[in-house]
Amino acid sequence: MIGYGRETIEVKIRTTNLLISIIASGFLLAPLSQSQGKDKSKFLGFRKEKKSLEVPKGWEVISYFRRAQNKLSLSKEGKRTVLRVKSIGSASGVLKRFEIDLKKFPVLVWRWKINRVVGMAIESRKDRNDSAARVRVIFGKAAPKPLKGPPEILKLFKSFGIQMKGKEPRGFKIDYIWGNNIPKGEIIDYPGSKNHKMVVVESGNKRANRWVWEKRNLIEDFQGFFRRSPPALIGIVVLTDTDQTNEGVIAHYGSIIMMDK
Repeated sequence: MIGYGRETIEVKIRTTNLLISIIASGFLLAPLSQSQGKDKSKFLGFRKEKKSLEVPKGWEVISYFRRAQNKLSLSKEGKRTVLRVKSIGSASGVLKRFEIDLKKFPVLVWRWKINRVVGMAIESRKDRNDSAARVRVIFGKAAPKPLKGPPEILKLFKSFGIQMKGKEPRGFKIDYIWGNNIPKGEIIDYPGSKNHKMVVVESGNKRANRWVWEKRNLIEDFQGFFRRSPPALIGIVVLTDTDQTNEGVIAHYGSIIMMDK
């Protein structure tokens, strides 16, 4: 048996104490790092209500006049909640209202997935402006809260089986779309609107059927498109629309985050 001298034992003790100190400091620093991370980002969606299988917590359904609504559902992928949108000749989305200072959180990050693009879509045309996936950001004054109270008109509609849906806030708008007809990277006007731009961040079926991460600096985009500093970010709409072409697509959305860089 090989013996250990006194000096060797002292070295081992000092090494063990050092390792314990490092491990302990790691545990102590972990909560601090997590709290710092929270200050550098804001998670916007999605979370699942126990009572709802369709609409994420803190979001509301947005419908459009004389348009059939998409079929929405929520599912779990590990710890993440994913919004699934099935659109067949329909158009609707979900809206998150808030007011964010873009100087603190200028960067929008999200991930999405489609099964296919809308093959007959021509994004520059008003009568063919469909896309398999679209993330719309809205800038302006504080967004009005949705009606929740007891106005008699709401009760009247409810008595006839009509559910009143939310409406988008007014303001400057930018759509980040998964397009079909226009190449990736192109920026065009939304048909019929001068304060509404569209950015083709993905195009075609090459990356279909897999998750794709996107990242945009909203301050840089707004200044480049509208030649002025942006007001507050007051809402995000996630929507899929096939009402113009009457095609059918399935889109998934998740991990929508505002970040400081």
